[in-house]
Amino acid sequence: MNTERRRYRIVDEDTKSDAIATAVRCIEAGDSFTAACAAVADVLDVSATTVRGWVNASGLRPQPSWEVVRRLELELAAATELNRRREARLGVGGQRAGSAK
Repeated sequence: MNTERRRYRIVDEDTKSDAIATAVRCIEAGDSFTAACAAVADVLDVSATTVRGWVNASGLRPQPSWEVVRRLELELAAATELNRRREARLGVGGQRAGSAK
């Protein structure tokens, strides 16, 4: 076990604002919230949790529209139903009932 504590650098308010804006821009460009915050954190040498907190506290975190959320829910429901039917037909391991490996 590593007993050495990690030292974090102090980040001024301007840098924090730039970090938030950069993370938000990355999210709007298609990165996930987690990936965007991790990328910014790596550059600043701070934890990704810290950047996530900054972005969340800023109120600027892009959120998907209800239409996007509903479409994703429908896609998930369809995939779940297809998987359920496949498992019922083939069995859990993907093998037809009674077939040998």
